[in-house]
Amino acid sequence: MIMNLTEYQFKASETAVYPGRKTFQGLVYCVLGLNGEAGEVAEKIKKIIRDNKSFIDPIRKQEIIKELGDVL
Repeated sequence: MIMNLTEYQFKASETAVYPGRKTFQGLVYCVLGLNGEAGEVAEKIKKIIRDNKSFIDPIRKQEIIKELGDVL
């Protein structure tokens, strides 16, 4: 199923469970999670540069797409 960003946001908000929702602690928790997920994307790109001479093959492309989905 293909969703637009608004639909994705609505679906994600239905299942989001984290401490301190609507508090500063909740914001910090979300920012740390976002940072961790973005770091995973960066790590995939770093390994493509290091191990695959900057070539993104279909397998690595799908790995990046998955991680970008986690960032969303």
